[in-house]
Amino acid sequence: MNKPLSETLASRTFIGLLLAQFTATFNDQAIHMVAVFYAVDVLVRYVQVRYVDEKAVVAIVTACFIAPFLLFSSYAGTLGDRFSKRSVIVFWKVAEIGMMGLALFGLLLPHLVPVDSPLLPTLATWSAALVIATVFLMGMHSTFFVPAKLGAMPEILHQSVLSRGNGILEGTSFTAQILGTSAGGILYSMLKGTVSDGSFHPDREWQIGALLLGLALLGTATALLMHRIPAAAPDARLSWSWWQPLRKNLRILWGSKPLMLSVTGIAFCVFMTLFLRQTLLFQGEMNKELQTARVALARSEGQVYEPDQGPVDHVLAAILPAKLERASQESELRVAMLFAVVGLGVGLGSVAAGYLSGHRVELGLVPVGGLAIALFTFLPAVSGESPLLLVASLFGIGAGAGFYLVPLYTLLQHRAPKKSKGNVVAASNFVNTLGGVVSVLLFYLMAYVLDKMFGATIGEHSLRGHPELLPKFVEELELQMRIPRVLLSTMSLLTIVGLAILVRKMPDFFLRTAIWLRAWGHNPLWAVGLDNMPLDGPVILATNCDTFSAALDLIAAVDRFPRVILIERPPADSRAPLVRALANRTGLISLNGQAPAAEWLRVRETGTTTLRRGGMVVLTVGRSGEASPVWSMISEWRSATAATVVPVFCGSAADSTILSDNNPPRVVFGPALDPGADLVTLQTAIAKLAAEPFDST
Repeated sequence: MNKPLSETLASRTFIGLLLAQFTATFNDQAIHMVAVFYAVDVLVRYVQVRYVDEKAVVAIVTACFIAPFLLFSSYAGTLGDRFSKRSVIVFWKVAEIGMMGLALFGLLLPHLVPVDSPLLPTLATWSAALVIATVFLMGMHSTFFVPAKLGAMPEILHQSVLSRGNGILEGTSFTAQILGTSAGGILYSMLKGTVSDGSFHPDREWQIGALLLGLALLGTATALLMHRIPAAAPDARLSWSWWQPLRKNLRILWGSKPLMLSVTGIAFCVFMTLFLRQTLLFQGEMNKELQTARVALARSEGQVYEPDQGPVDHVLAAILPAKLERASQESELRVAMLFAVVGLGVGLGSVAAGYLSGHRVELGLVPVGGLAIALFTFLPAVSGESPLLLVASLFGIGAGAGFYLVPLYTLLQHRAPKKSKGNVVAASNFVNTLGGVVSVLLFYLMAYVLDKMFGATIGEHSLRGHPELLPKFVEELELQMRIPRVLLSTMSLLTIVGLAILVRKMPDFFLRTAIWLRAWGHNPLWAVGLDNMPLDGPVILATNCDTFSAALDLIAAVDRFPRVILIERPPADSRAPLVRALANRTGLISLNGQAPAAEWLRVRETGTTTLRRGGMVVLTVGRSGEASPVWSMISEWRSATAATVVPVFCGSAADSTILSDNNPPRVVFGPALDPGADLVTLQTAIAKLAAEPFDST
């Protein structure tokens, strides 16, 4: 027997899922940070592998994490639908134990020989390779774990709490990112060995692996709290041809405008997130290299280099315990703290977005998030070297990402076909991976070109035996510190371009934002029966909406771009003139029953064109018992375009006979009408939707 969907967030299964994904995300972020720092120290500064520098390590580690999504996404979707999502989650939590064990073994390798052993460079190289391999394996872990996690959400929580549940899921996920990145930086700063004058003295890095292994064991135990979740499609066939199921799933995505919108929007955010991540890591490693070079230069001149103490240094000194005094001076901790600020912003932004979405998918938050990302990536790029502004901007970027992602993830989960949610999420991950691949390639290409533009001619390997090159090396590094600012300004420009593309696909995006702002940031509207609205193809929403306020409610409730033809009840609503002007610019047509024949002809042609393109038309019909002049238009459209007719009831604040204190505004979508249905059938269907009992508690 299927367990009923939980209408509260106190479900044991939901809590078990939260804890399981929290530990997985923590380990994922911590090992990612440690891998970058450890590989740079070992491969670049100690072994000095030819053609491998800081930007190459950052790109390689990032590519190792996203590559499994490209390779295994199609299998992940099929497994997530064929088997219980609980079983998939538990399996990968057990696999995580082995992955963290591999990381522990890798970090222990250099301790097997003395520091003066000729085998140490080889063991250190293999050690770094195993830690990077763990990042690849954790990427595989996420490839299978994330579709099961996200696909399980609508099978655990009722639609009325799904947005809030997603907000909490994303919020706790990014809280884990905060703690994971912070812990990775702090632990590595405290436990790392030293690299100096061509020698490597490993210290207690292995303790990081031991800690992550313990958390993997704990996370596996929490996953067992989840109740059994029946398989969504137990008869789904597994295919070794990875492209065939992927092609099928991509066809589902591209055939649905809501799914295509959510998938492309999420992929773009993944692209920007990885680009920012690589930029901050590169900036941290460049700063570390510069400080090391300055210390060496001062020593060669018989001086002692004292780094400037800025506001961030004073903040770290105030908040960190005395035991972390040494770590607070290390670049790794500073970079980790920057990531923590971004994660804090995403976490708080996600929780806020879940609350502000109310009881439906609030797509009006997406432009708010996109504009915030564009603004806060632009400010630090043009404002100079202000550390406090950088910290504030990174928090703003994170909060904007939370506002941007939560509605799109909720849309993807809710509108994906029930029997293939795992496949759809996995296909989305594949598209995300393509965005990630482009991000890695673009970052490395831009960093390489900017390196040459800012005059990088000397590498660390050139300094051995040539101390006279040190002053020029420091000079070149100081010029190269401008590169991260150029990368941030590129992010801002790309965000504006990406947002423009999304608005082109959904022309009423900013209208939805205006509707959300008009409701003071928390629209109490309920959208009921959205599953009755087709994902694609020509659709006519026949509704009783006859006021501008009701039309805005309907626009906010649907997740496709609707061409609204409002037969407005006189007198016309003169409130919110700016919102009305924006609605008119995005295609709303408002007229009354006495409109001239030329106006009605324009409406007919507009509707026909929209439906022939596979779009959606919203049309006001008369109340029950009235003869409607638009019925002939609906019949004409239906016969010309084979459009589906869906009855929709709107209860707006303007209709006091419908609403009460316990009955908030709502838009109710009914089942599609039979092809032979007439006007009376349509009006009766709308009246039945109005009479349906409704519980908003």
